[in-house]
Amino acid sequence: MAGHKTHIPIPEISKYVEVIHYNKDYHPEHVMDKYLPDGTMNIVFELTGSPKYIFDNATKEVKQECSDVWFSGVLKDYITISSHSEEMMVVVFKPGAGYPLLHTPAFLFTDKVVPAQEVFGEAVLKLHKKLKLLDGPEQKFDEIEKWLKNRLKKDDLYTDIIQFALEQIENSPTEMSIGEITAKTGYSPKQFIQIFKKYVGITPKQFHRIKRFNEILTAVENDEKISWTIIAADCGYYDQAHFIKDFQSFSGLNPSRYLSDIGEFPNYFPVK
Repeated sequence: MAGHKTHIPIPEISKYVEVIHYNKDYHPEHVMDKYLPDGTMNIVFELTGSPKYIFDNATKEVKQECSDVWFSGVLKDYITISSHSEEMMVVVFKPGAGYPLLHTPAFLFTDKVVPAQEVFGEAVLKLHKKLKLLDGPEQKFDEIEKWLKNRLKKDDLYTDIIQFALEQIENSPTEMSIGEITAKTGYSPKQFIQIFKKYVGITPKQFHRIKRFNEILTAVENDEKISWTIIAADCGYYDQAHFIKDFQSFSGLNPSRYLSDIGEFPNYFPVK
């Protein structure tokens, strides 16, 4: 991929931010991608003044224009987006890190893409202007890290409870185990779901389904010989029909179609 760099933030920030991407001069043959849900939230900085678009999944007509800097909440289903990139940066929050960074419940932005200033105020527009003036991705990474460091609020509930719950859910083969995880947190099921949505943006069961789906994408990416039955079983699906239903819900495709047209990255599927 032309001009693609990734940056892992300093330890203080990496508790909350998974990675920062820098893309430049990416012009694939296709003009749209399906962005498949992965449980994360993102800030996207467009640094050349060239707007990007979200398209209707069915008609492929433009549904929303995204300019300068925007924020994407956790997605429960795929969206169709512009493929090309003149110069962009993407900050990928770790699941559950929403509240310490947003300072407002993450579920308010679930399945939404909004101008970033609606979430972070005028400060994110000032950061956008600074990034446009800096030379090279490394300086831009440093500036974003400074902004994130000032933005972060220490949150013991995130580090002590949410991260524990996320780790347990990611390693849990079935939804039945979520009740056991809830009991270990010391909260009632209703309390735990409310807290989880505040930080993660979706319910524990929804997060579990998304993580299980992403395990499939990773398995497909790493396996030269594909057996959907084996992959589905390894990812916790004991019913083939349930596996296919989830796959189509999150990607809009059946597994065989995904395999035939897979793109460069597991969560980005080219629309040709």
